[in-house]
Amino acid sequence: MEISYTGLHSFMNCEYSYYLRYIARVPIKEGSASVYGTAIHRTIKMGYDNNLPRDEWAKVFRQEWMILTSKRDIVYQSEGEYLKKFKDGAVMVTDYYDKFVKRHKPPQMLEFFFGRDKAVKIGEHTIIGVFDQIDSKNNVIDYKSGVKPTKNKLDFDLQFTIYSYAYRKLFGKEENGLILRHLGTMKDMVTTRTEQDFELLEEEVEKVSKRLKGKLFVRNLDRNCDTCYFMEHCLGKERQIGRRQYE
Repeated sequence: MEISYTGLHSFMNCEYSYYLRYIARVPIKEGSASVYGTAIHRTIKMGYDNNLPRDEWAKVFRQEWMILTSKRDIVYQSEGEYLKKFKDGAVMVTDYYDKFVKRHKPPQMLEFFFGRDKAVKIGEHTIIGVFDQIDSKNNVIDYKSGVKPTKNKLDFDLQFTIYSYAYRKLFGKEENGLILRHLGTMKDMVTTRTEQDFELLEEEVEKVSKRLKGKLFVRNLDRNCDTCYFMEHCLGKERQIGRRQYE
């Protein structure tokens, strides 16, 4: 089995949602937050790769935001969200430059893909993913432009367990640190992982593998249904009734 953190997370939240997205491949409308994050990520990479001066970062973001939003079918949360993100993103990447670029050494790697050619195995399974950044001090850094998680949530976040596991398998040494870089506040949150975390990861991957082989995809009806891309495919007209019908 080849699977990413996003796939694992999707399956663990709702097996039927996983089926619709990854097996049936039902087309979805992308959320504005996802596109916004992509534009931010692309701007940061282009800024580093091209050694762009401060004033260029905002220009690049605006270009990326316009390009991405013109090519995709996107769901916005409000009428003014497009313009708000256009403005907020330009400020965010400029703040990023001020805080993390001009005062630090350039990172070793950006948008480093692992899996397939750079295989990371968990048992017989291959985990695929991307390190947003490996900095000059061997810290694995992941950017987050959304809601800042609690420290407790970060410490149990499966995504960072996968990052730590993958780094050690690929480079044969322990990462210096695991960092969530929250772009809304420009603050770094640090977490760590142990062999016990890796054992739990292996157990989860094996559980998901067995469930996938069984080809039974159970609906998990809860509050997450309200924001699920596949609400209409799963519940049909029940969507109009209200959340209490499936709590």
